[in-house]
Amino acid sequence: MLIVGRVVLGLGVGLASMVVPPYIAESSPAAYRGRLVTAFGATVTSGQFIASLVDGAFSTVHEGWRWMLGIATVPSVIMGLGMLLLPESARFLVQKGKIKEAEATLQKISGYDDVSVELREISETLNRETEYSSNGFLHMIREISRNVAVKRAMAIGCALQAFQQLGGINTVMYYSTTMIKMAGISNDSQAIWLSCIPSFMNATFALVSMAIIEKVSRRKLLLTTLLGTIIGLGLLGGAYFSISKTTALVNSTNSTCPGSDSIMNCDSCVSHSGCVFCSTDRSAEGRCILPTVLDNCTEPDMKYRVENVCYSPYSWTIIAAMVFYIAMFATGIGTLAWTINSEIYPMWVRGYALSVSTMTNWLFNLLIAFTFLDLTRILTKYGAFWLYTGLTVIGWIVFYFKLPETRGVPLERVEQLFLLIYRVFYTRRV
Repeated sequence: MLIVGRVVLGLGVGLASMVVPPYIAESSPAAYRGRLVTAFGATVTSGQFIASLVDGAFSTVHEGWRWMLGIATVPSVIMGLGMLLLPESARFLVQKGKIKEAEATLQKISGYDDVSVELREISETLNRETEYSSNGFLHMIREISRNVAVKRAMAIGCALQAFQQLGGINTVMYYSTTMIKMAGISNDSQAIWLSCIPSFMNATFALVSMAIIEKVSRRKLLLTTLLGTIIGLGLLGGAYFSISKTTALVNSTNSTCPGSDSIMNCDSCVSHSGCVFCSTDRSAEGRCILPTVLDNCTEPDMKYRVENVCYSPYSWTIIAAMVFYIAMFATGIGTLAWTINSEIYPMWVRGYALSVSTMTNWLFNLLIAFTFLDLTRILTKYGAFWLYTGLTVIGWIVFYFKLPETRGVPLERVEQLFLLIYRVFYTRRV
């Protein structure tokens, strides 16, 4: 039942992440579109923070995980009821032939009585979309392959979603409790409460992004914060590197873990599958053993036993680096990937393009979540984050040369923008 529930939940979240940003974009004036689409990301991260508080509250309750899951039905019901009150977008109304209702919606959104230009542009793009879609899916693919602007827009949109995930954000969010325990916090409940910090920072700086997105260039904001994200990932790797070199030393003579001759300290000991570190004190020299009935670190003086986390005087640097990284990520690509994707596609291909970019996001989300723990074993903990650093550097280079400015560009005219993005001087000016 738990697996079935997660599958259904995954379908719901996937559909919402595809439908909500374009709905907001279609229903918003160009001057406020970025801020309102960014509000989508801000509310998602705020929900994650509230969920982490709920997790902390039930972390000491017997079978508290049941309550953690059950309480999530409350906001779901509220959202479902609220959706019944949502109006249709002007584009949808025009598509259904309800021109008067569409006109009233546009007048309400824009504040102007004369919206004939907007109505005409919507009608023209809908006619084009109908022409392509009525001829079938393969015809739509052929038209996309012939349209240089659409191909470039889809490449940028998918790259934004891919590099959002390749920056390791869901490694930090999904495994924040594990990472905090890696930093030396061994108490489960305490680690869960401390995991509220990255959730709070993610929500707070998503709100910061929402506040400033219409005041600054989308392109400049993305590139600047992406540099900060690169620095944050490098600092996370550096923090884990410092910890790996400053944990208690291992006495190889009394150790029984396979390959103990090459194990130098507590961190390298617990990185070996099945091995534990034990000593008289968290900073004292100890043994690295493979627990057995005869050797299970049970000597009276061996009071310090570690299976997955080791003490280091630099443990606090993990949380500090994590906070800086999340602040940069949430202000930039964490929200801008959705905002820019909602406004770079021509209306006739918008639904298909957004579904492809959303699928890209979730595929890379799965890839990163699925491989993180294996990467920490193969490349070490710091090596995994330095890999994410390198991937994000590649993303920054791609966006520097290929991403145009989209702030204030009407959705019906965005196709023209990508006809010129390969001219770097134009990209910088727009």
